[in-house]
Amino acid sequence: MTLLPLSNVRKLQLFRGFRRSWLLGLSGVTLVGCLGNNLSWALPAATPAPAPAIAQSDPNTGFTGVQIPYTSVTPVNNRVNIRFINETGSPIDYQVIGDTQFRTLPGRSEMTLERLSVPTTFTFRRADNGFLQVTLHPNSPRGTLVMRVRETPDFATDRTSVYIDQGGQVYLN
Repeated sequence: MTLLPLSNVRKLQLFRGFRRSWLLGLSGVTLVGCLGNNLSWALPAATPAPAPAIAQSDPNTGFTGVQIPYTSVTPVNNRVNIRFINETGSPIDYQVIGDTQFRTLPGRSEMTLERLSVPTTFTFRRADNGFLQVTLHPNSPRGTLVMRVRETPDFATDRTSVYIDQGGQVYLN
């Protein structure tokens, strides 16, 4: 069940003699009549379903889901480079899944991971668990993804991983 802000909930009180019932509209489904323990539901008229989303699947990782690539990078001989720039004052722990162990990049520093085979997943997290905002610059130079990370107070913009698929599509999570 989805919780909605009060602005999305309508209450109407109906009187029928001494009995009263409530009409409550919640996100297109209406709960009609609340007398004792008896509840009845009235569903709205059928509306056309939205067009189905196309699921993406990567047989190498088993990932199946719907996500739009953030950008793309051109792999050179099925390899990419990631230039990681830490603009925060905090160290960042990072790992290329299957290629490296966890490492730490000090605050206000940068490094380059070279010749990573695609597909690849790069994970990162501030050591103090603060939120990170990521800016990506693809193909600067060709085959290199430049990632700039800075602090953000906004949970909605926090990112902790980049996935690059076989074709060079870059997904930011």
